Order: sequence, then structure tokens, then C-alpha cells
Amino acid sequence: MDKQKLTDLGEFYATQRISRGYTQDHVATKGLSKSQISNFENGKHMLSASSLLLAIRGINMSANEFFYALNNYHASTIQVLTARLIKIQESEDVAGARRLLIKTPKSSHDALQNVMIKSVIKEMTGQNLVTLREVNRVGNYLTSIDEWTEFELAIFGFCIEILDVGDVYWLAKEMLERTAFYSELVLNQHIIRRISLHVFAYMIVHDELAYAHYFSDQLKTLMHERWLTDWLRYKFLKKLLAFKLTSAPQLVDDMAASIDCLMMLDAKQLAKKLIKLLSATTDYAYKEK
Repeated sequence: MDKQKLTDLGEFYATQRISRGYTQDHVATKGLSKSQISNFENGKHMLSASSLLLAIRGINMSANEFFYALNNYHASTIQVLTARLIKIQESEDVAGARRLLIKTPKSSHDALQNVMIKSVIKEMTGQNLVTLREVNRVGNYLTSIDEWTEFELAIFGFCIEILDVGDVYWLAKEMLERTAFYSELVLNQHIIRRISLHVFAYMIVHDELAYAHYFSDQLKTLMHERWLTDWLRYKFLKKLLAFKLTSAPQLVDDMAASIDCLMMLDAKQLAKKLIKLLSATTDYAYKEK
């Protein structure tokens, strides 16, 4: 981080701290000294990621709130792009996705965003516009970053289908081992949860059943019935994995029941994805009720 950005961040933190009535002594805690806070606020030294989280918690803010305020209460560029890509996926707006492509990327950031968009196009149409060089760019970039933020999570989440099994397994495993850290930095935990569900499905589709079992077990700690659509997707994928192993016909009925529930919840795009998985794995022809 350059000197000016460090100064601006420190000054912004100090403003937030003072406006909330906290002193540096109030914020100081194990792992974060008063001198560290002072040096940070004065633009002398940047805090480590973990120390910055402690500092933000110390003024009774979440990291999401802090960085949202830092950005003048506007969504970040990656949040805007992510929302647009999700909307494009839901409406299957291929033309809209193509319009987002940057014709002449001027930075690595632009190039990575283009790969995300191309991955969405591939998922919708089956047309692969992603070059081997771009695949390598994504893999090399993600493995070079020790502490992912929303940007890295978005790249991984949208680019899973263009990466090979080994890379997906390793990157997702690393992501899950740092879930507590990431959940403080990203908008909320559903990003981690939905990426993990995507990886779980990816492993089943690619018949990497040992890997699939690993992610099924990891998801147990991330899932709860209050996230109903994600919960139904998780239950469906567990049944699909079991069917791959046993071919028990009752499991097909159970999967169809999960799809019925999603249809009743009007989660039709997700239901369509699960119908596709169901028909690709079994002889069942789902009919909407």
C-alpha cells in the first residue's frame, strides 16, 4: 500500500474511532497495542490483516460496515460486477454478458474480470471463450494471494468450471481453512457457502467422489435450515452423491422432492440447475407440478 493510501486509511479509521467515542486505549487488546494503533492512524505503519480486524471490532463495527463506509457507502466495483453477473445468469442474458467484456484489458484486474465473464458465458451456452493462457492466469493469480478478499473469492466462484479438478480441490480447501478470516472481509458468509456448494456439485459431476465427501463434510458446519434454498441444494447434492454410490431409487424421489420445494419457493433458476444434474445422473424425467 502506498504512503497516501495508508495515511488515508489510518485517518479514516481514527475518524471512525473518535466519532464513536473510543480511545486508543479502549481499542488496544491482545495482539493489538496502543502504539500499533497510533502508528496506523498516523500513516506510519499498516496493520496486518488480523490486527486490522481487531482494530475494527474494537470500535464496534464489522469489517463489512467499515469498508462500506470507507467507500462512501457505495458498493465496490467487484460487488457491482458480481451482482450483474448473477442477474445475467438468472435471466440467461448471454448478450448482456458479452457486453460486459472489456475489449482491450489495460490491467491484470481487467483481464481477470474478462475470464469471469467468459466463464459465465460458457456456463450458459457451452461455448468456451477462455484460452489456456487465461486459465493459467486465474490459477497463478489465486495461488499467489495468501489472504483472499471479495475479489479473489469472486474470481474463484465464477471460474470454477474452467479450472481442473486438482486446482479446484486445492483452492477450495484453502478457502475453507480460512473461512473465519474471509467471513469478516466479504459481504457475508453466503459467498463462502455458495462457492462450497458449487465445488461440491463440481466434484460429483466429475466423479471425484472422495473429494465430494470431503466438501460434504465441510459444508456441515456452514449449512443451516434458515438458508432454505442453500439447504435444499445441499440436501439434493448429498442425495446425488449417495445415488452415485448406491443407485437406490428412493434417492431419486428425494432429489425430485427437493426440486419441488425450490419450485414452490420460486427459486426456478437453481431448480433448473438441479434438474439438469438429476437428468444427467439418472433416467428420471422431472416434470414441474
